[in-house]
Amino acid sequence: MADAYARMADVTYNTASFPALVRTLSLIMNQVPRPAILLGYKERDLAERNLWSMAKDVGIEFTKVDEIVGAGGVPVEIWIAT
Repeated sequence: MADAYARMADVTYNTASFPALVRTLSLIMNQVPRPAILLGYKERDLAERNLWSMAKDVGIEFTKVDEIVGAGGVPVEIWIAT
């Protein structure tokens, strides 16, 4: 079990904010003992998936752990990084 959690939802629709988001996640992962990041993701634009490669570039590896049906039948993916 992680000692600290960061929960994220609705952070992927504004791709211009990804550099700041990745910097924040990197700080959390490097300064908090045993962190976990939980991300709920519903695709609106394929460019949003750049977040995963940007995070990986700073050593954060997300793993998809589930997918549930969201509003309107659109799948919501559940990702975690520890």
